[in-house]
Amino acid sequence: MKYLFFAIFFPFFMNCQKIQDKQMNIELKNELAQIDKDDQIYRELMLPETSPERRKEIIKEKNLSQEDATVGLGKIMNQQDAENLAKIEKIIAQYGYPGKSLVGEPENKTAWLIIQHSPKINQYMPLIKKAAEEKELPYRLYAMMLDRQLVQEEKEQIYGTQARSFKTIKDGKTEIVWIIWPIKDFKNVNALREEVGFGQTLEDYAQGLLGKDFVFKNYTLEEALQLQNKIKSK
Repeated sequence: MKYLFFAIFFPFFMNCQKIQDKQMNIELKNELAQIDKDDQIYRELMLPETSPERRKEIIKEKNLSQEDATVGLGKIMNQQDAENLAKIEKIIAQYGYPGKSLVGEPENKTAWLIIQHSPKINQYMPLIKKAAEEKELPYRLYAMMLDRQLVQEEKEQIYGTQARSFKTIKDGKTEIVWIIWPIKDFKNVNALREEVGFGQTLEDYAQGLLGKDFVFKNYTLEEALQLQNKIKSK
């Protein structure tokens, strides 16, 4: 009986697997992979830890002048972001969110990444939330986008994923001060982070994001807004 069950079940399983494979949109998967690369390459050039050899590769690949690779980089990156967003919006209009069942991993994260770097988070937040709830996208990515939305609205974030920098004057010198934006439930933030799939505590995440020498301080929203308003008023 056991062998009879296997003989019946195995062809059924293989047929289901073939159907699932057919549903994977390889052309779209490849398009998203290229969009992801286009999104990251200029940001890689901006990172201080990018090696000189890799910088030369990027400059050659993208045919950048010295000016493009330095003072003009922000403008070029903004142009690329706008192009990427237009492509993603066209894909979403045709397919809905391009999630794991349609394009596999890691390309299921690409649309999220482009929206995260765009001014349209509010517009697409319901779509991102639905994709996360349906496991088409890691839930922690929805959590990161939610944090960014809250910070943009000058509200307390939930998971502590967003940092802000401010210029301050100390001893007559201008300094850049980085903070983790205020957190709504600081006491339980690490439990909340674990619940949605973050593999690090807030403190470890902050040092990974802002450097090992970063000293975490739990700012209140009032303190953070005071820092921010000082900058706006200058």
